[in-house]
Amino acid sequence: MEKTPVIALAGNPNSGKTTLFNLLTKSGEATGNRAGVTFASKSAKLRYGKHKAEITDLPGTYSLMPYGGEEQAAEKFIKSGNADIVIDVADATNLPRSLFLATELAELQPKTILALNMMDEAARDGITIDVKNLSEKLGIPVIAISAAKNSGINELLSAAMNIKPANINYSFQNGRERNSFCEALAKEVTHGETQKESFSDRVDRIICKKYIGIPLFFIIVFLMFAITFSGPVKQLSELLVAFFDKLSEIVSEHLGNTNIPATLVGLIADGLLKGIGSVLSFLPQTAALFFILEMLEDTGYMARAAYVSDGLLRFAGLSGKAFIPFLLGFGCTVPAVMSTETLERSERKTVIYSLPFIPCSARLPVFTLIIGTFFPKRPAISAFLIYLLGVITAYISALIYTKSKPDRTAPPLTVELPKYRLPQIKNLIVAMKTKLLAFISRAGTVVLLCSAVMYMLCSFDLHFRFTVEPSESLMAKAGGFIAPLLSPIGLGDWRIASALLSGFFAKETIVSSLSVMCPAGLSSLIGVPEAAALCVFVLLYSPCAATVAAAKRELGKANSALYIIRCLAFAFCEAFLARTFFRALGIFM
Repeated sequence: MEKTPVIALAGNPNSGKTTLFNLLTKSGEATGNRAGVTFASKSAKLRYGKHKAEITDLPGTYSLMPYGGEEQAAEKFIKSGNADIVIDVADATNLPRSLFLATELAELQPKTILALNMMDEAARDGITIDVKNLSEKLGIPVIAISAAKNSGINELLSAAMNIKPANINYSFQNGRERNSFCEALAKEVTHGETQKESFSDRVDRIICKKYIGIPLFFIIVFLMFAITFSGPVKQLSELLVAFFDKLSEIVSEHLGNTNIPATLVGLIADGLLKGIGSVLSFLPQTAALFFILEMLEDTGYMARAAYVSDGLLRFAGLSGKAFIPFLLGFGCTVPAVMSTETLERSERKTVIYSLPFIPCSARLPVFTLIIGTFFPKRPAISAFLIYLLGVITAYISALIYTKSKPDRTAPPLTVELPKYRLPQIKNLIVAMKTKLLAFISRAGTVVLLCSAVMYMLCSFDLHFRFTVEPSESLMAKAGGFIAPLLSPIGLGDWRIASALLSGFFAKETIVSSLSVMCPAGLSSLIGVPEAAALCVFVLLYSPCAATVAAAKRELGKANSALYIIRCLAFAFCEAFLARTFFRALGIFM
């Protein structure tokens, strides 16, 4: 049986490898206009005519003498001999830098192809490259492509499937000789000049100044929340709330006229439909947040945000590179924890301990529910302050951990600032769709299951008899054990305690649990000071089970409990302060 060839996509960071990978395999892997988007290898199947292959997208690396963790992963895969063919994806707008890795790969792997990506951008900058001459000098096939424009892809695949091995040896004595060769070759095959100062350079001279860059970042974040929590997005969410309420009512009425037991009718209408509907009603806000974050990343702005944050993060013992895991944390904490593999070991634990305080998208439905119920007149500023508190707490956490290790210093920051690009709507929609499907999948599994369990626990007493009095139910008794611990912050009701307990498995279940256990609404249980405390507590308390499992691989079993206790300590203290502040505010107003 013929072996399926393995094709490795290698290249410098931000050279467009993952864009090409998605195009070839019809995948939806995350892309972005910054270095370090791919921090672990990913594989998928490829069909081209009668040919089959397995494509592996490797993390970006500048050479086979790696510096960071993701670069080591790429080097290990290539040197292991697992790849039958290597396609080196190079940035045509920065050929001298790209050729260094290309020469290393050509010497190591007999079947190496150089894919000159972003040729459309090079042409826009007035650059032309003599592809034939470049191929002759390197001794390997060179194909001009544009992954973003789907140009040159057939030629690339044809070259890959029909490539003949070539034994290349450039006889370089050291890296300096290799670099000199690459610069001379790039100069020989490249014609035309770019402007002395590009548009990106002119913009960066302004926004990369710390006194402008940091305030600008907070303005952009505030505008993001203004869009997410108000206007058409909010109205669409309200329509979904009304839709699911009406659907639950219709289903309850229809099933009530049949011979189906009342318990089962209640489970379907008031448990499952209301539970899952309460989470899916916030789909518009989640979609808006994902879309804006993807847009900011595609423009190249997020790399600048990492750069301007370096000074602040350095004071907490971190480099600007730590900004990327924190950024990923706004989507989901699990991949954010996994992405810390790209950091220096000295800052990895600091970031992992601080990541749970960054509000992930699973908390968004909870914040939306509380803001819509108790702070409807100022949704944008309320959301901005919640997220700002999470960021400040994460920073304080990092600061405390760093100061406990006095010999620690932040590693130096080397960050590549990519060119600004207009985001491609198609890519934004694909990226948003991928994340939304994951969100909906969780709603259809974890949230659905939790809603069913919560409804059943609220429907039966200690003797497993059906009860119409929730305070006598199994859930009330279980929540009653935890509720006294939450009384100092005003959250001593068993229903809130039970909902928070369910949030350990998935934060979205807090909303579905409350909708099942408290059909009259959250305002029937607590006032504004307690709502503020609940918001802060949900923001900071225990990370979900999946995050704890991901963190355990780096922290170890012994520190996993400390990981949760640390979060709970921050949550209790800050929730208590929030409630005290709002109670005092109520007295003076």
